[in-house]
Amino acid sequence: MTISYSDTFLKLLFRWKGSLWKAIWKHLLIFLTMYYIINAYYRFGMTKEQQNEFIKYVMLVDGWTKEIPLTFLLGFYVAMIVRRWWDCCQLISWPDHLLYNVSALIRGQDPETRIIRKTIARYAILTSVLAWRSISLRVLARYPTDDHLVDSGLMTKEEMVMFKSILVHVDPHQKWWVPLNWIQTMMVRCFEKGTLTHTNELRVLLDALEKYRNGFFQLFIYDWIAIPLVYTQVSTISVYGYFLFALIGRQYPSKNENEEIVDVYVPIFTILQFLFYVGWLKVGEDLMFPFGADDEDFEFNYILERNLEVSMLIVDDLHNQVPPVYVESLDDEIHLLHTSASSKLSNHPQRQHLRKLKFNVDAMQVQAVPGNHLNEREVSVSTTSKLSFADLENLANGPKNLPKF
Repeated sequence: MTISYSDTFLKLLFRWKGSLWKAIWKHLLIFLTMYYIINAYYRFGMTKEQQNEFIKYVMLVDGWTKEIPLTFLLGFYVAMIVRRWWDCCQLISWPDHLLYNVSALIRGQDPETRIIRKTIARYAILTSVLAWRSISLRVLARYPTDDHLVDSGLMTKEEMVMFKSILVHVDPHQKWWVPLNWIQTMMVRCFEKGTLTHTNELRVLLDALEKYRNGFFQLFIYDWIAIPLVYTQVSTISVYGYFLFALIGRQYPSKNENEEIVDVYVPIFTILQFLFYVGWLKVGEDLMFPFGADDEDFEFNYILERNLEVSMLIVDDLHNQVPPVYVESLDDEIHLLHTSASSKLSNHPQRQHLRKLKFNVDAMQVQAVPGNHLNEREVSVSTTSKLSFADLENLANGPKNLPKF
């Protein structure tokens, strides 16, 4: 099998889903339509005198476009949005850490202990649904009402009655933290009845639960506190204003800096600028709210399905499971293998940058530094071999009367 990176690159370059072409093709079509309408009127609807007068305005407006600091505005704006988008990605809560600790510390195969572990896992997934449907269009469309939670088995009818009986006056729809409180109560009761044998075990579970909760809370902060509207407006107006002026300033035929007539039917460089700048702006617009249903938004539905399956495996099927280990395996050797494909890939192992640095013999000789007691006593073997017995005695007693070499 031959791995062709050029083919992979071309597939990514011309892919439609989530691509630059899908994001800006309508805008580019509108821009080119307006451009060629002006260009056709310039070429065929104006007299020679009008064309000469129009060229003056073309050169004037083209100079104006150079006064807009578009690269600076867009670069800072998009960099801030990408950093914010990555922070949101890092704050997605995964129950693995919490449930690994639950499986390790709440041990037992009796029905009661298994129910406790599986209920904690179910409450963890229920918290995800309740929290994410407040910010994610995908999750809200999947679980629009509380009844859908009962139908899916994430919540029992008794739990639903208890859930609805909890009154929250400030924000009645934000009760996503209630299942976490139920998990905390179950952990404390496990400690009280002796399933957890030490307060440190309870502390580990509560810390993992707090880490799981904090991800949802921080994600709500990012959803609540958006990038200031004025910043978005400045960047958007700058980009579209730039290309509004470019409709006139990039018309051909025109004149260059040497007053020579230049005629181009397809403004290639202007089209490239449109792809770069408008595409750059669209990146910021798409990543500003990553909780929607666009191609590049977070796939919360997949995350929920993955978390549910993995959670039940951790707390039940894989609990206390380990392959058998035999004494004979002590003599088994492990050999890392290569396939034909992997052996052809370039290999760049770690190399310390000083590994080839060598000192000559003179540079490695130890020298005595005046005023340093240790250095004055630490002399090389080749030097001490030339000293007399009296000199060695002076060295043993201190730096007094130290001979000069």
